[in-house]
Amino acid sequence: MLDEKLVEHERNMAGRSYSGNELKYLEEALKSGKLSGLNGGTFTARFESEFARLLGAGHAIAMNSCMSALHAALISAGAFAGTEVVCDSEFVFGALAALYNNAIPVFVDIDPVTHNMDASQLEAAINERTRAVIVTHAWGLPAEIDRIVEIAHRRNVLVIEDCAESLLADYRGRFTGTWGDMGCFSFQASKQLSLGDGGMATAGTEELRRKLANHAGAPTFQSVAYSMDFNYRLNEPTAAIGLAQLETLPGFVQQLRRNARYFDQAVEGCGWIRLQRGPEAAHHSFYHWAATFAEDSSGPGFDEFKRSVEAAGFGTLSIGYTGMAAHQHPVIAERRAHAFHCTENRGMVPSYAPGTCPTAEKVVPRLLLGYVIVPEETAEREAEKLHRLIRELEAK
Repeated sequence: MLDEKLVEHERNMAGRSYSGNELKYLEEALKSGKLSGLNGGTFTARFESEFARLLGAGHAIAMNSCMSALHAALISAGAFAGTEVVCDSEFVFGALAALYNNAIPVFVDIDPVTHNMDASQLEAAINERTRAVIVTHAWGLPAEIDRIVEIAHRRNVLVIEDCAESLLADYRGRFTGTWGDMGCFSFQASKQLSLGDGGMATAGTEELRRKLANHAGAPTFQSVAYSMDFNYRLNEPTAAIGLAQLETLPGFVQQLRRNARYFDQAVEGCGWIRLQRGPEAAHHSFYHWAATFAEDSSGPGFDEFKRSVEAAGFGTLSIGYTGMAAHQHPVIAERRAHAFHCTENRGMVPSYAPGTCPTAEKVVPRLLLGYVIVPEETAEREAEKLHRLIRELEAK
C-alpha cells in the first residue's frame, strides 16, 4: 500500500516543470566553483533581489527553510522566555517557532469560512508580554492582514506573516509577505515554488533585514561568535534553481487557480460543503483547494462522508488534515517543550484545554483538501470523482 501511495504521489507531482533555465543556471553555479554566497557566489543574491522585486518587498533574505525564517523572525522580534507570541490555531508552525525561543504561544481562533485568524479576536490576546503576532495565510488565501497589522501596530507588536502556502497570493493589490514587518516563505518540495527545501524571509526595514541576515548565518564565516546566531544559509545551487523557478512562477500560479476551479465546480450547489473563500479583495494562490464539511439535512453525516471519501481512493483529495487544532498537538497539549517548564514562564502557560479555540477544534477535522499542484487533467479527473461522490450521497 505504501509503494502505491508513493507512485501516485510522484505521478501527481508531474504537474511541475523544471524545463526553463534551471539546468542552465545550475551548470553556471557548479562551473563557478563557488557554491556559497560567502565565497563569491552570486545566485543567492540574485534570487533574493528578484524575489523582492517580484513581490514588491523592501528586502529578501534567503534561508534553508520557512521554519528557519520563522525562528529568525521571532529572534528579531525579541521573543524569548518570559514573552508571548500570538498564533492562529489551524497550523502549529508559528507556535513551534515560538517554542524554539522558549516563548509561550497564545492562540487566536480562526474564521470558519476563511480558516484564517479571526481578526476580531486578536486584540484580546495581546498584552504587555506579547512580542509578535504570527498570522498564517491558510492554504494560499490571504488573511485580513490590514486589520491584523493595524491592531498589532497600535499595541506596538510586530507582525510576522507565515506565507509558506501563499506565494503570489494578494490582498487589496499587495502580495502576502509585504503587509507585516516580516514575511516567511517555504520552498519545500510540495510548495508553489519547489526547491526540495528552502525558504525566504522578507523585511520592511533595513534594521530588520540586518537582523534576519545575521540570524541566517552571515557572520559565522568569520568564525567569531558575537551573539546567538544560527546557520540558516541557502546554498548557491539551490538558489540557482530558485531563480529559474521565479521566471515561470506567475504562470504556474495561474494554472493552480485553473485547477482549483474544477473543484469549485464539483461542489457547486452542494449545501453541506463550504468553500474556503474571502475576505473581499483577496486572491488565492492555492497551495491547496480547501473546503469544510458543514453538516445539514440535505447531505450525509460526517462519519459517512469521511468513510466515502477514504473509500473512493482519491489521489489528491483528503479529509481531516491533522485532525486537531494547533494547541492540541502533543508537543503543546502535553507540555513537551522546555518553554513550558522554564522559570521565566512560570504562571504564564495557558491551559490549552478543549474549547481554547472552538472553531478550529471543530473545523480542522472536517477540512476537505485538494492538492492542485498536479497536471490539469489530474485535477479535472479528481474533481469529477468528487462531483460523482456528492451526487451519490445526496441520492441516498
